[in-house]
Amino acid sequence: MALFDRKKTVSTDTAEEPKKVKVKKASTKKKTTEASIETSKVVKGDVAKIALHAHSLLSPRVSEKAAILASKGVFVFNVPVSVNKVEVRKAVEAIYGVNVVSVNTVRGEGKPMNRGRRAGSRNRWKKALVQLKPGQKIDLYAGV
Repeated sequence: MALFDRKKTVSTDTAEEPKKVKVKKASTKKKTTEASIETSKVVKGDVAKIALHAHSLLSPRVSEKAAILASKGVFVFNVPVSVNKVEVRKAVEAIYGVNVVSVNTVRGEGKPMNRGRRAGSRNRWKKALVQLKPGQKIDLYAGV
């Protein structure tokens, strides 16, 4: 009766448990000053903020109209369709270190297109117009 022999139990007397070995690690404490701790926290926090908000801005929008608006303190960015105004504000403040006064968004639907018999459409898009406090600016067009 091979079917009933499959469920054999092992007695606890014959089974050996593996022994646990405790290993002590050498302590490697470094003496640090309060100033170095504060600067390291600031740098790590800034990098974390930028990484957190990096997906909210795709790219700055480079056009004649955007350049004219930039001279008036309004900067234009391409953003994902799923991002809202609050996320855009936090992203610009974290990445560029400026104060945002207002954010306006414009959504565009993808236009329908035909290629032969195949019907489709272009991608939807969204742009954000970010107004900064007077006197602040972002250097987006330096090398353009």
